Amino acid sequence: MGSSTMDAMQVLFTAFDTGVSSVWREEDRSWRSEDRQWRGEDIDYRGEERIWREEERGMRNNELRWREEDMEQRHVENARYLWTRFVEKNRRDVEEKSEQLKAVSNLAALFAGFAVVTLTQFTVDPTQTGAVWIVSYGVLTAIAVGLMTIAMVTCTLILGSILKNGKLYVNEEAEEEFMFKCKAFVVNYKEGIARRPPFPRLTFETFWSVRCETDWRRAFQLFAVGVLSFLVSLIPIGWIKFSQSPITAGLFIGIVGVSIVVWGFVQFSWGTHMTSNISRPQEHGMQLPTAGLPFDWHLSPGSAQQANM
Repeated sequence: MGSSTMDAMQVLFTAFDTGVSSVWREEDRSWRSEDRQWRGEDIDYRGEERIWREEERGMRNNELRWREEDMEQRHVENARYLWTRFVEKNRRDVEEKSEQLKAVSNLAALFAGFAVVTLTQFTVDPTQTGAVWIVSYGVLTAIAVGLMTIAMVTCTLILGSILKNGKLYVNEEAEEEFMFKCKAFVVNYKEGIARRPPFPRLTFETFWSVRCETDWRRAFQLFAVGVLSFLVSLIPIGWIKFSQSPITAGLFIGIVGVSIVVWGFVQFSWGTHMTSNISRPQEHGMQLPTAGLPFDWHLSPGSAQQANM
């Protein structure tokens, strides 16, 4: 009785253990299946992660390329702005010189017209006038008319020349050459080397200094001497005109003399200023320091010096 009971219990435990083992195997099999599924999902995720990293790397490369393109475009815009400054300066220089030449030419023609009108309208009686006064009047009038005519013609020809050649320094070929210089400057620029941005090879300022400055000064000097001759010619005119009244003639000559003295002071003060060149640092071998790449005109000289120290 006891042995059969023990056998029955053993069979029962064996069946229970077998059932439990079967259930455990099923759970283990399901866990392994889930683990394989998770591993598959992890592999898929890692594949997607690699794809994302490739896309991120491509995005970074695109950002670097876009950055380089943006910097190149900024250099082009800086060069374009610098060229616009040169064009504007060229335009202002042409307008300034044109106004100077027009003013001197018009005034020279006006003085020459006054002298010719005086010569044609003023009558002289040789029997009542000394030969010295007549000769003085004729010589001074001729000098005034001749010098004023030469000054007027010179200024007119120079004006025509600068109006013809002024636009040659801002044409498409000059712009193309300047933009190429700017591109080469950006490529070859090295930090720490003080170099100025590119400058146009041909400028109106250079043309004026080399070709027109000497003739302009000569024309202005002839104009000044012509004005002096015109004023001095009034002295014999006044003496001949008012010879019947010595007091009136003396007062007239005195007023003309004072006018000549005042004109001399004005001519010395402003005439020399008009014909003089304004010195610039580049003309004395000085070079302004630079700090940025490459168009650093927006920086003050003090900040540029501190950056180079």
